[in-house]
Amino acid sequence: MHTRIYLARHGETLWNKTQRLQGQLDSDLTPLGENQALAIAKKLADRHIDLIVSSPLGRAKKSALICQQILKVDHQIKMPLMERNLGIWQGEEIQHLKTLPDYHECLQQVTSLAIYNLESALNCGQRILESLKQLANDNSGKSVLVIFHGEALRCLLFLLGKEDTLNAFHLYKNGCIITVDFNTTTQEFTLVLDDISS
Repeated sequence: MHTRIYLARHGETLWNKTQRLQGQLDSDLTPLGENQALAIAKKLADRHIDLIVSSPLGRAKKSALICQQILKVDHQIKMPLMERNLGIWQGEEIQHLKTLPDYHECLQQVTSLAIYNLESALNCGQRILESLKQLANDNSGKSVLVIFHGEALRCLLFLLGKEDTLNAFHLYKNGCIITVDFNTTTQEFTLVLDDISS
């Protein structure tokens, strides 16, 4: 038995426009961000989505509620899907952090490095992975839309074999959708290439 999960990054926010790190802080969706959330739902309108799940952060919740208006299914909030805690870097712009010696390892690799009160990228990826496994097992045979965050998505997908070395802003655009299948027998995720991935 398989569970299909559509992993989507929330719509653009005010801080996204200036590549300012949000982490577990928040900023409002822009008008473009609201349209990107709407586009997620429209792309999935014929995919028989059974459930929408989101991070508790405002930008993900608002994106999920916009999708819910189109998809007409229940929406649940899962605390473990929250964005990576970026410690003292939260609220800082990427361009100001790029000169720091730990920037590359913290925001372009997935390691156990945890400094400046940052959650390590490895811990973030494992947290998201375990939450999605539970979600997939609880919804076996269904299709679930999960709306969460770019950095958390980067950390998760590294664990699923996508070993990119760019930051989340460059890798995963607002409103992007990544499709994964979960095999409830083997307890493994597989990345799916399809026409909605963007």
